[in-house]
Amino acid sequence: MSEWFSLFLVLASTATPRVLPTRPQPMAATAPAAVTLTATPGTISFTASNPSTSPSDPGNSAATVTWQYTGTRNNTWNLTVQASAAAFANCPTVPVSAVTVTCASTTVSGGGAGACGAAFPLSTTAHVVASGTEGRNSDTYTVVINFTLADSWKYIAKTSPACSSTLSYVTTLQ
Repeated sequence: MSEWFSLFLVLASTATPRVLPTRPQPMAATAPAAVTLTATPGTISFTASNPSTSPSDPGNSAATVTWQYTGTRNNTWNLTVQASAAAFANCPTVPVSAVTVTCASTTVSGGGAGACGAAFPLSTTAHVVASGTEGRNSDTYTVVINFTLADSWKYIAKTSPACSSTLSYVTTLQ
């Protein structure tokens, strides 16, 4: 018997993203301004398929995370992601580690650079999705992240209310 269910992954950026320099910064124009981090879409969903069919088609959804720094600093930046709990809300038998996080691309305007990190299973520990170097003045950073659900009969999910997990994205300067 084929069973379909949806898993919703609620994406949420931190209300005030943290900018944490690891070395002293002059207080002049090089100090970072307020940072607004946006994850789009705010909610992504997976529809699990029958894992015994060939080919098995795991759920796959993408999110785009965008933020901006202003000022010239030439520092290294990192973007991390982590889940708020080890299992999906409303579905305690589905671990968040059933979702693989893969950086698809990075784009930095203003002469900076970015690179994707290695794929990893989602967890409650912050993992670096992408990193790079700052460019000039008002750089806009965009990282596209794929979330893939490892479909398996061992995960028992509910169709109502939906399974969900809140994610936190944090961007840091070093």
